[in-house]
Amino acid sequence: MKNVALNIFAITFLFAGQINSQQFSVGSPEWLVDMFFSKSSFPDKANYFSGEMLSENNEPTIGEELNGKGEIFFHQLKATNDENVFAVEVKLENKVIDFYCYLVKQENNWKINGIRRFLLPNFAYTVRDSLSNLSSLSSNDSSFYLSLKLFTIADAELKNYLTINLNKFQELVVAFNNNLKDKADKLLGSVGCNAIYTDKKYPGCVFIQILTFENMEAGFIQAADAILLPQISFQDYIYIEEVSPGWFVFRTI
Repeated sequence: MKNVALNIFAITFLFAGQINSQQFSVGSPEWLVDMFFSKSSFPDKANYFSGEMLSENNEPTIGEELNGKGEIFFHQLKATNDENVFAVEVKLENKVIDFYCYLVKQENNWKINGIRRFLLPNFAYTVRDSLSNLSSLSSNDSSFYLSLKLFTIADAELKNYLTINLNKFQELVVAFNNNLKDKADKLLGSVGCNAIYTDKKYPGCVFIQILTFENMEAGFIQAADAILLPQISFQDYIYIEEVSPGWFVFRTI
């Protein structure tokens, strides 16, 4: 399963939490997400898979791997007649793991079409932790450390960071739109971001990049209307969520 590995057995559990249980209509998008991530057994799961997920028929679901441990929370990111996307938060001890679940409707039946994680290589976390242990950092190292922290934190923390620093981000976009490069560069550093840019494929959007590694990128988007945003898919922009009117967080792979 691409970019999904949970490494569940590498984690030592100090407790076995109760997974929040809700009643959903059988076959509904919410039911499918609940079955895949929350339930310790998903009978006939092959009937609810599509596309690349068909190769996962004999593999355990996240819920089967967890087997009742931890807590699962999910919410909808996108909903159309034929597509649904959910953000799923797995809480284990003091760890938070974010997943994204993509569903499609085929012949009036909802099916899971893909699962993704923003899964960075281990060295990114090693470098972050090494920097955190230094007693003092240069100005450049401090900016890089902040960027790396933002690049590796959970979605909930990233959304909170944008909310707290929204005024600075608004200043940054104003400086960028008015070609005030020196001011924009200074503001970029202060919020732990690496670049600010526009993309001709998405007119009306300003992208603020935290960091990028190969095809993986995380950051923020300022857009006057959600209709201007890139489409969420498991092939590119795996996660886009509004945090404040006109302000969004994003991740790509």
